[in-house]
Amino acid sequence: MDKYRKYFNINPDYFPAVNSDLIKKDPDLWKKFYPHETFITLLKKAMNVIERKEKLNIWVEGAYGTGKSHAVLTLKHLLDAREQETEEYFNKYNLDEDLRKKFINCKKQGRIITVHRLGSSSIYGDNDLFLAI
Repeated sequence: MDKYRKYFNINPDYFPAVNSDLIKKDPDLWKKFYPHETFITLLKKAMNVIERKEKLNIWVEGAYGTGKSHAVLTLKHLLDAREQETEEYFNKYNLDEDLRKKFINCKKQGRIITVHRLGSSSIYGDNDLFLAI
């Protein structure tokens, strides 16, 4: 196993999937999520939904281990966190200034309720999904 360490710089904090134990262990886990292009698209879509410019739902899908749970957790915290923490995240990753302003403005209005559910393995049909929501 040590042979591979010479070729790859593996993050010692790497985790294969976000779960409730990991969130409890590291409440600031969301601050470590790197905002790649797909995540920035998710942030913009979320703002459009909040501003009622698009349908009032967002669907996040992808293969196991692609970061969906971490991305959604980060989005939730960007909406729930203190203004300063949201500002720090946007500044840390040098994100779009207009998008940052939109996030801060919607937070100041105080009309957002976020609900976070981890996993969907117990949802087998429309009724299960409805009850989960």
